[in-house]
Amino acid sequence: MALTAVAAMTALALVAAETASADGSVRAKGSWSMVSQVKDANGDGFIDGDGGVPRRGALSLQPAATFVGAGNRIAQPNERLISGTTSWYLSPRGFPVSLNACTSTGDRFRWTIRQADTVVSRITWKPLTRKACRQTIFLPEAEYTFVLEVAGHGRRDEIVIPATVSNILVVALGDSYASGEGNPRNVEAWLRQAGTFTPYWDDDACHRSTRAAPAQAALTLEKSSPATSVTLVFLACSGATVDRGILGAQVGARQSASQIEQATAILGGRAADLVLLSIGGNDVGFTSLLATCALNANCPTVRATSAPLSSYPTVQDGVQAKTATLPGSLDRIASCLGAAPCVLTDGRTVPGIPLSANARVLPSLYPDITRAADGQPCTYLTIPQRDFAWARETILNPAPPAAYVYPLTRGGSVTLSVASGSLNQQLAASARIPGWQPVIGAWSASGSTPEGHGVCAGDTAWVFPFTALSGFTSASFHPNPAGQAVLGRAISAAVTG
Repeated sequence: MALTAVAAMTALALVAAETASADGSVRAKGSWSMVSQVKDANGDGFIDGDGGVPRRGALSLQPAATFVGAGNRIAQPNERLISGTTSWYLSPRGFPVSLNACTSTGDRFRWTIRQADTVVSRITWKPLTRKACRQTIFLPEAEYTFVLEVAGHGRRDEIVIPATVSNILVVALGDSYASGEGNPRNVEAWLRQAGTFTPYWDDDACHRSTRAAPAQAALTLEKSSPATSVTLVFLACSGATVDRGILGAQVGARQSASQIEQATAILGGRAADLVLLSIGGNDVGFTSLLATCALNANCPTVRATSAPLSSYPTVQDGVQAKTATLPGSLDRIASCLGAAPCVLTDGRTVPGIPLSANARVLPSLYPDITRAADGQPCTYLTIPQRDFAWARETILNPAPPAAYVYPLTRGGSVTLSVASGSLNQQLAASARIPGWQPVIGAWSASGSTPEGHGVCAGDTAWVFPFTALSGFTSASFHPNPAGQAVLGRAISAAVTG
């Protein structure tokens, strides 16, 4: 269902109506709401799925290796997702709708569901009791009229309630900043306790977690209106690039199909309303860059120590060459979102992800991880201020200079070309693609403020420092719980805006 209707629905006090018979002895009064598809069973602010929960100690340092409750259609606290989705088994019957006649008075009641002049469904008369006054039915997305009849003492009353059954279908694709790397469900135990740590992921191979920003944004959207439900198809995977992840199988993460193919298989022809996207960091060589800067002085001027940048004369040359390919890569992703056939990395043509008429694609800019709490460039481990300042201005700044003057350790400087722009600049420029709305909030909150929240910002950091010595290597230089919350709020603001 088109997302543009959400604001109008939210403004309703949700679809309640009433009339009364002359003597008031029988009264029909009812309401309806969509049943949540994104479920938070214990109210902790994180999604609970249907993929099973550790038999004991889910949020401890070492959760049990055996899982219980998988596939029972009951969201247990801290239960992981099943097959990357909160769809609760997308049904051809439609989406669950709750009908509420509990404030009516009378002996019995029934609901009739109409579309125009056609009766879609008529529920048999039932006793009007506290236990039986609510009913759940499945309906496809459409405009309906719900008619509630109440009878008793030889009298009848009825109300007619117009209704729009609407589910917002959210697809989340991308890399580790979207998957939630660094934020398994039991991350707080690792942060607060000492001892051997076993991360508890919603998906082990992809290090996917519902503590990640896309899942937090989906839960916020679910809670925003009882007139809509939300389905999340969450396929982001740590290490993903455009060609090995979005448009091709990410074999290193034990993925046998691209994220595009996985999404279309889950959707089964249903159209997505929102596509959340985080991509580009691995494409321009974040990991290669960090490793090289940690081991070398004058980082942008030397050859990288690892792929994908090591095939270029210098780190700067490599980053700029990779950045120059991003517009074309984003166009290739865009061609796989909608009705047109999708051409994958391996040359195969497959169906793209169907989109609703007013669907939006929200690519997220990366946050600033380079500044200390006082706003100055970080000095961290063996990486000096000059390298953090260079990375901020030439890779993360959405408005980079055309050239950057880099001060050399031996004295003097070298002017580096930034002709291909920056990673975040290219992501922001995706606004040129119809239906694409870049999410700039995470950069604005971290990169456009007097204070910094980077890797060296201490208690105000929104990103983990180097964590190998703490028993959880992969968290390094990824958003921490506070950082994922900031990313989630940025997505939520873009959705509602």
